[in-house]
Amino acid sequence: MSDIMNPMPFGILMNHLLTEYQMHGTIFNVTKIVNCTGNHQLPLMGSNIENAIGPAAGPHTQLAQNIIASYAAGGRFFELKTVQQLYGEALGIPRPCINSRDEAYNVEWSAEFSSEKAMAEYIKAWYALKLISKEFGLGDPEAFVFNMSVGYNLSGIKSPAIDNFIEGLKDARQTTIWQACQKWALENISRFENIDETYVKQITSQVSRSVTLSTMHGCPADEIEAITTHLIEAKQLHTCVKCNPTLLGYEKVRKILDEMGYDYIEVDAAQFDIDLKFDEAVAMLTRLIEKADKAVLTFGVKLSNTLPVKINRNELPGDQMYMSGKSLFPLTIGVAEKIAQAFNGKLPISFSGGVDKNNIKAIFAAGIWPLTICTVLLKGLGLDQMAVISEKLTDLTSVDERITDLKKVQTMFSQVTSDENYQKSPAARKKYDQSPGFTDTHNKGLECRSLCKNCVRTCPNRANEIVQLAQTAVIVHLDGSCNECGNCACGCLEPCQPYQDRLTFFENKLDFQNSQNQGFCKIDKQWLVRWQQEEKQTEFDAIPDPVKVVVDGFIKQHPYYLSC
Repeated sequence: MSDIMNPMPFGILMNHLLTEYQMHGTIFNVTKIVNCTGNHQLPLMGSNIENAIGPAAGPHTQLAQNIIASYAAGGRFFELKTVQQLYGEALGIPRPCINSRDEAYNVEWSAEFSSEKAMAEYIKAWYALKLISKEFGLGDPEAFVFNMSVGYNLSGIKSPAIDNFIEGLKDARQTTIWQACQKWALENISRFENIDETYVKQITSQVSRSVTLSTMHGCPADEIEAITTHLIEAKQLHTCVKCNPTLLGYEKVRKILDEMGYDYIEVDAAQFDIDLKFDEAVAMLTRLIEKADKAVLTFGVKLSNTLPVKINRNELPGDQMYMSGKSLFPLTIGVAEKIAQAFNGKLPISFSGGVDKNNIKAIFAAGIWPLTICTVLLKGLGLDQMAVISEKLTDLTSVDERITDLKKVQTMFSQVTSDENYQKSPAARKKYDQSPGFTDTHNKGLECRSLCKNCVRTCPNRANEIVQLAQTAVIVHLDGSCNECGNCACGCLEPCQPYQDRLTFFENKLDFQNSQNQGFCKIDKQWLVRWQQEEKQTEFDAIPDPVKVVVDGFIKQHPYYLSC
């Protein structure tokens, strides 16, 4: 097991995608595939989207395959994971980094890839979506949007690394990865029924023309304004500024959390002292609206960022974590009400805090969109839940101009504290009090006692697979796609740690050697196997029988992994 993810080369990515779809009718394990062809299209940031929903910047928008999976589930607005100068080990992100057992927490921030590697993932995903949208008839190839996300200070965003990232996504044609994608497509035209050379050569290299600015909690107003001005005036990008739930003020936030059963969540009052104040925000946003209007660009706000809270019950490693999900929704809709009132509904708002199947129609009807989701995708149905949510918007339309209906937002905010969907139920509170920490129970047997498949559906990186055997089925973990976020353990009914306990497929010898997981790796015509603390390199027929039957099923049912 390793927390280093291995991006798939474009050819392997496409071979996996096409073969899996042909064999199983799924796309990176998304079973509920959404066709948006007949949807009403909405104008957004110089483009169009045929559905106002997509994944938020975070674990579902870091690898090309999880962006593709989100598209298959109906997502059409993709807020790409935030990039900055620091990445990977330099961030010192502890593991596990996600706890989604009820309301969700994380200790992960920004990309684990360099901006160059992140750009390559986003370009691969963009190109793949241009191909499969047309080939599989899933929607208009021109009706989805990639939205960059950058942070966290002006000097970093002006650095060559981040500037090259921005310029590379504004026009990717001269990048090595774009040329590799086009080369593969042209050389593999025969694998497609609905794509020809003319179509491939006209695929636009303008991957993104918009950006969401994400700054750290405590970033001063003048720094936020200077960065946004740079993005509007120098980079000529449609721009959103992500705002924090602290704009509600400490007393209001504390009151809402207490009323809704989250009194155990400890929020540091000092955080509100250093964060942007509401009056400062209104003055700053007013000036930025004028600058965007002058540049003939769209400007708006993204609501909201996560809320920093203290780690008191070992929910995750460290001292501070970031809260999201159902407990964030009342705070975010409160900020939306406050901003809509200050700007008479005329400042465009995109929304992310706690979006789910119960509130999405009301938020959209209030003129707030696009809507990005994360926490609900980390639970139960995983990305198949996005399909359930996105279908609720299929028949809804909106005016071209994004005007917020203040009365509708006020109604949502006034009713949210009594809404059982967002309260901490007595049963959930009891469960939390009895076992508040991150689960650390192990079962290293091959078979699950309860094959719930939650780890397959909820892994944002698509790093778990089902192998059907004669009498049962087993989970195989995919080391190369895993960053040890730990989310698969949160929904496991065993309980166990699937990313540590399930038989693991390794793409290469080095990854095998850097792990203690039981698992297997193919090297030419031989296999490396670790089983019951013993390692051996052997012919297929000499693999221990319990492992051999799984490997045989894996090869036959998921042959695309062996091309890695």
